[in-house]
This record gives sequence, structure tokens and C-alpha cells, in this order.
Amino acid sequence: MFGIRLMFLLAVMGGIIAFIADKMGSKIGKKKLSVFGLRPHDTSVLLTVLSGVLISLLSVGILAISSESARTALFGMEKLQKELSRLTAEKTTAEKEYDKAMNALKEKNEAIADLDKKIQEANHAKSAAEESLKNANSHLAEVRGQYQATQGALVNAQHEVHSLTEARNKLNEDIKNLKQETKELERGLAVMRGGQMMYGSGEVVFTGVLQAGRSEEENLKQVKWLLDSANTAAMNRINLDPGSKANLVWVPEEESVRLLQILNKAKGNVLVRMRSLANTVVGQPVLCAIEAIPNRLIFKNGEKIHQKQLNLDEKDKNPDQLFVEFLKEVNERSVKAGVLPDPLTGKVGNMSAVTMVETVNKMQRMGGKLLLTAYADGEITTAGPVQLRLKLERQ
Repeated sequence: MFGIRLMFLLAVMGGIIAFIADKMGSKIGKKKLSVFGLRPHDTSVLLTVLSGVLISLLSVGILAISSESARTALFGMEKLQKELSRLTAEKTTAEKEYDKAMNALKEKNEAIADLDKKIQEANHAKSAAEESLKNANSHLAEVRGQYQATQGALVNAQHEVHSLTEARNKLNEDIKNLKQETKELERGLAVMRGGQMMYGSGEVVFTGVLQAGRSEEENLKQVKWLLDSANTAAMNRINLDPGSKANLVWVPEEESVRLLQILNKAKGNVLVRMRSLANTVVGQPVLCAIEAIPNRLIFKNGEKIHQKQLNLDEKDKNPDQLFVEFLKEVNERSVKAGVLPDPLTGKVGNMSAVTMVETVNKMQRMGGKLLLTAYADGEITTAGPVQLRLKLERQ
């Protein structure tokens, strides 16, 4: 469509230029004009030739202006030819490289096909080996299960025989001990006063610290030590010879089992107290319950437990009363911190009468406003006792 319009434009312009040239030639011929000294006829011919040249130039100019392709064809043909030669050479080189790449690709595809074949063969061999290994493991597991079942039955039978033997030996030992205990109790009761109170209800018979987290055998030994120690303490209470092997303390079996469970599950040290469940007179067995709590560190050595300002100038309180109140506050703070008190007295420690008298006398000598501080004398745990180091300062 553009070419048709261009041809139409060139034809119209050519006709216009020819028409103008013809008119000018006619006027020049009629007026007999002369250019450059030429004859009128030659001047008319020259004008006609110039018109043809002008038509050609305008045609080329219009083509160059209206079409980039025409400009390229007129002025850039040599450059296009060089570019075409270069592209043709690059195409030839690329085709050669492509042929080389296709050949290399063909060789690699063949190598990959060979590798795939080998991999498939290896996978088949691996699957067969895995299946054989699986079957062998299954057979081995069955054999091991049968072996373990046989071993378990054998071990159970050995344990049962061992337990029965121990039970028989223990029964024989218990019978022997009971006979001896009966004799010792009869002998002890003969020298004891009738109706003498041995332990009050809730009174601590024995306190001990056991280590948790040990083996079951070691825990059994610890529980036995606790019961033996409580029994020894009871015999000492009534001045009975500990070597007599009399069994004065009795603990329900479920209490011992519960203590073993606590030792198996707990960590660190466990404070164990054996307390009388009822009032017991001499000649009666001491029925005890077991109380077990973690024995943690409450106060470090040298740690301040309590501090109080005292004013001895106040007449309503004397030094003895102030000091007793101070010790009560120390006791309360210690119990609140976690020290286990005596269930009957509520106290967590004892102070010698000499220390108390010396402290009160020092308070009286110093007089006025004083600062009394109680420090832990050694590490204090839940089991206690609370040992104090006192410091008295003037304010």
C-alpha cells in the first residue's frame, strides 16, 4: 500500500515538473531567451535536461525521505554486503560448532544409556541383596527372641530359687531372733517399771539422712540401716543393751515400700524421720510412721539468719526476755526458710545454757541500744539443727 502511494506521488511530481519545464521551455522559446550565451533552442534543450535531472533527484530524495529501506539500499548497500558476509561466515562457523556439539551429545547420550543400563543392573542386585538381608535379619530376630525368652525363663527360675532360699534363710533367722528377742524382752521387762512412758504420740524416734538415686540394693541397705538405727535409739531410750538385738520399733510394710519408691525417684539427699504413731509405754512395740522430705541446703556457713535492734534502756523488758524473743524469731525464720522443727517442741535447734548466759551478761554490760545478729555456724540443711554464731554490736 505504501509503494503504490509512493509511485503515485512520484508520477504526480514528475508530471508537475515536466509541465513546469515545458511551460518554461515554451516561454524561453517564444522570448528567445539565452543562458550562458547559448542559442534559444539550446537554452530550451538545457532547461529540458535540467528538468529531467531534477525529476530524478527529487524521485531519489523522496524515496530516501519516505523509506528507511530505500535509504539503506541507496547509501548503505556496501555496509550491508559486509555485514551479510560476516553473518554468513558466523553462520558457517556456528553450523560447524553445532555439528560438533550434536556429535558430542550423541556420544554422551550413548554413554548415559550405558550408565543407565549398569545402574539398573546394580539396583536389581542391590534389591536382591536387601531382600536377602531382610530375610536374614528376620530370621536372626526370631532366633534372638527365642534365645532371650529362654534366658529370661532361666533367669526368672534362678531368681525364684534364690528368693526362696533367701526367704527360707530369713524365716529361720527371724525365728532365731524372735526367740532371742523374747528372752531379752522378758529380762528387760523384769527390771522396767510398769507403765513407764516411752514415746509420746508424734514424737521423733530417729532422724536420718539417706542418699537418693542409688541402686535398689543400696536403697534396701539404707532402709535397713534406718530401721536398725531407730531400733537402737529406742533401746537406748530405755537403757536396754543394743547388743541384745531386741526389736522394739515396728514399721508397717507399706511405709518401707513408700520410702523405697521415694529414694528411687528423688535426687540428692532425703531427710527421713521416724515418728511414733501413738503413746507407747515400756514393754510395748513402738509403732512408727516414716516422714521423708528432700534435705536441701537452707543456710550457708556464715550466712545471716536474723538481725534485730535491742534497746536495753526500755524498762518494760529485761535482757533475758529480749534474748529469748530474739531466739524465738530466729526459730520462726528458720522454720519459714525450710528447716524441719521438732513436732513436739516446734524448735529447730538448742543453745547451751553457758552461751545464753554469756550473751545476756554481755548485753547487760554494754547496755543502751544494741544490734544483735545471728549467723549460721556451719551449713544448715532441712534436717537441722540450727547452730548459731552470735554477734553483738553497739548502735
